[in-house]
Amino acid sequence: MASSQIPVEVELAFELMPCQAERVAQTPGPARHACSYFREWGTYHSFDYKTAGSPKPGMQTTADYVGRAPLVPEMLSGCRKAPLMAVGINPNLPGWWAPLRNSLNPLFDDYRQYAHYFRWRGTSKPELSKADYAAFGGGGPGDAPPDGTLQLKVPPDADGDHPLNLLWRAQQMYLEYQGLLEDLAQAMGWPSGRLAVGEDLSYGNMVACPSAKWVTGKPVPPDNLPGMTGTQKTGIVSECFRGRKYFLRQLFQSLPSVIVVFSQNTASTFIGELQGRFSKGDPKSTDTIEDLTNGEVILHYGDLPDGRPLDARVVFGPHPTGNPAAWAAGKPKVLAQLVAAAQQGRLTFNTATRRLARPVGSCAFCPVLDIGPCDYRTELTPLELPPTLTADRIPGIGPDKAMQQALMGAFMSNLNPAPGLWADDA
Repeated sequence: MASSQIPVEVELAFELMPCQAERVAQTPGPARHACSYFREWGTYHSFDYKTAGSPKPGMQTTADYVGRAPLVPEMLSGCRKAPLMAVGINPNLPGWWAPLRNSLNPLFDDYRQYAHYFRWRGTSKPELSKADYAAFGGGGPGDAPPDGTLQLKVPPDADGDHPLNLLWRAQQMYLEYQGLLEDLAQAMGWPSGRLAVGEDLSYGNMVACPSAKWVTGKPVPPDNLPGMTGTQKTGIVSECFRGRKYFLRQLFQSLPSVIVVFSQNTASTFIGELQGRFSKGDPKSTDTIEDLTNGEVILHYGDLPDGRPLDARVVFGPHPTGNPAAWAAGKPKVLAQLVAAAQQGRLTFNTATRRLARPVGSCAFCPVLDIGPCDYRTELTPLELPPTLTADRIPGIGPDKAMQQALMGAFMSNLNPAPGLWADDA
């Protein structure tokens, strides 16, 4: 892919939002693209913002129902320079399950709104109230994916839109993230009520398109989850993770100081794909999650021209919602790892912003995409001081991009992925 002067964090919004449609609708040739697999999950109730442009501040509660549609790929949720990043295999799809058919999914035609939604999503996802869902005709077999086609009967307004009120339902997984932040603040003696998911911890995935689970093989009753063939899985991973490098490009722009990985399968995949870049701990994709919670693991991003090393402590733990019993037993070890990272200076409290200090590197996501001013502008520092300026690098635009690309190129040249990765969800 040809390089541009657009900052990586902005460039990813332009590439990710249309990616599924482009791979499915515009890929030439008779064979279906591997990523068309995600269309096998069906269509879901979707919304657009009622007014053009990005709402400010935070998330708005009024929206326009736009009908059933396939889902768009998801980008990183939260501040791009949050010092903590939680990583999963691919985004969750709550609307697949019968109790959550009232879920609402974003379908924007404005990149600014797409970027705004994922910047501010925090610990919640939108849905209709149960009363509105029933009043608009939701429910029943016609509303069940993957074959459901029922459109909600939302009355039009004078403009021809179909306004509805969004409710923001807290997600248990994200609440567990929030709980860890609060426990960390207490352990470190930092002010309570300040650390927050979305500001101090971002969360993203190695593959961008949602499914109820990451699953291969034939559908298995009673859930009958659409399974990927081996060819589809290989194609999806090759396209999204290895080819377009959506996750890795975001990782090298964010440069989080601490990476949090939950679940055995996510840990095995993350370690296996990045094998060769761990400078401490020497984890293997075959290591159990229990063993991984005990040791110190360091991922080495690379070294800056002035010799400064860039790395992150990687913290592993059981899946809080997928395996609650294991999480209850493992949570104290996860917290201890986060406290150790703070004691090492990887996580520090900034008394000016009253948030965790941002890691090294620039970011233009919020101002360029009209989300709003950056709350951390005064503490962000470029990777190079002063930045190198050449004829093909425009001052003030993407000052770190060349360095991010150089770091990622060197990083990937030393990877030695393990075989047999990307197993089914447990």
